[in-house]
Amino acid sequence: MLRINKYLAECGVGSRRQCDELIALGVVFVNGEKAQIGLKIDKEKDKILVDGKEISHSFQKRYYLYHKTKGTIVSRSDENGRATIYDALKKLKVENCENLKYVGRLDFNSEGLLLLTNDGDLAFALTHPKFHVKKVYFVKIKRELSQAEMKKIVEIGVASQGEILKAGAIRFKYKDGENFCYEMDLYEGKNRQVRRIFEALGEEVIQLKRLQFATLKLNDLSYGKIRELSQKEVEELKKRYAKTQEALPNMLISL
Repeated sequence: MLRINKYLAECGVGSRRQCDELIALGVVFVNGEKAQIGLKIDKEKDKILVDGKEISHSFQKRYYLYHKTKGTIVSRSDENGRATIYDALKKLKVENCENLKYVGRLDFNSEGLLLLTNDGDLAFALTHPKFHVKKVYFVKIKRELSQAEMKKIVEIGVASQGEILKAGAIRFKYKDGENFCYEMDLYEGKNRQVRRIFEALGEEVIQLKRLQFATLKLNDLSYGKIRELSQKEVEELKKRYAKTQEALPNMLISL
């Protein structure tokens, strides 16, 4: 016997928190009866439906690294008819791509590393603000930042839309023609954080690419391509965030 939210998360429905939200909405049924949060089920005998669809435990957890292209939406659909990453995944013939969830977002004009998985608990751990997962971005702008500006970004932060935004580190990399290229480390996941930091300094970002997410690096994966993570990469992710995973059940129960 195990908690229904854990079972649903193992089946790729979502994180345990997301599964509890579905239960609260009344769309989860066990043997024809509406499920309650905290219910324990027998995965071998009980029939479980989510929004009318039977859920099966016979699935394999999958982990992909995708090089998102500029001009695609990180969403399942777009009201303006713009291409989504799921449109791209279908063209790449990724099996059952509709069951994969993106871990963190990249905006329409950003590119780079995007982790996709049906492992709901790991996705939750890697995106929860409490755990300060490292992300590294390549940023191209039109002018050189002063040492004072770089120090401010890291030590004090900049004001944007009522928030103070900071970076973990920022490094000058090279000059590209008339433009200047930097790498920035972030440990938060605030909306459009990199762009807003530079906007606060009066600068428009010409190019923004995510190079690293947690222990994963984009390296030489071609633009618009996808690959499965190696067993070693998956083990490293889980090893690095083992304490995070152990903390999840108690955190989720309190949500």
